[in-house]
Amino acid sequence: MSRFGVTVESQPAQLAGLPSGLTFNGYFCALVAGASANYKLRRLVIGVRAGAGVPTSQQMTISMQRQTVRIAGTGFTTSTGINLDQRAVATAVTGVDITNAAAAGTTGPTVGTSFKKFTFNTQSAFDLPFEMMEEVVCDQGTANGIALLNIGNALPASHLFVVDWEWEE
Repeated sequence: MSRFGVTVESQPAQLAGLPSGLTFNGYFCALVAGASANYKLRRLVIGVRAGAGVPTSQQMTISMQRQTVRIAGTGFTTSTGINLDQRAVATAVTGVDITNAAAAGTTGPTVGTSFKKFTFNTQSAFDLPFEMMEEVVCDQGTANGIALLNIGNALPASHLFVVDWEWEE
């Protein structure tokens, strides 16, 4: 198995809450599987960046949820991961969908129940390794993914999440 990675940033002032119809609310990114490629999430590092200054100190809670319907239309971009071994094959998964608007164009995401929640302070980063018994696996299919939702406080103006994803496929 090869390891892949990509770093993405959320919109500034990310809202909180579950997606509803076309409205994203706290949904801000998801690592989406490929048509014929599943993956194992191996590491997730999340932090907050605030323009040119120090982030306002507050507690944030992120929910990790399985995605079963992918965003369609407008309101998002996709960042493709790169193989951490530069001599190995390209990724077969779709990549990380990240929102860049308040709503989806034609189809909003559908996510299941939260299976992991973590809380951290905006003035530090949170590093989650998923190795051995803590495996998180996403099945193949371009609608499937592991989504991150801000379910705590909305981020202040000019603050955004920075998320570093690492997975095996």
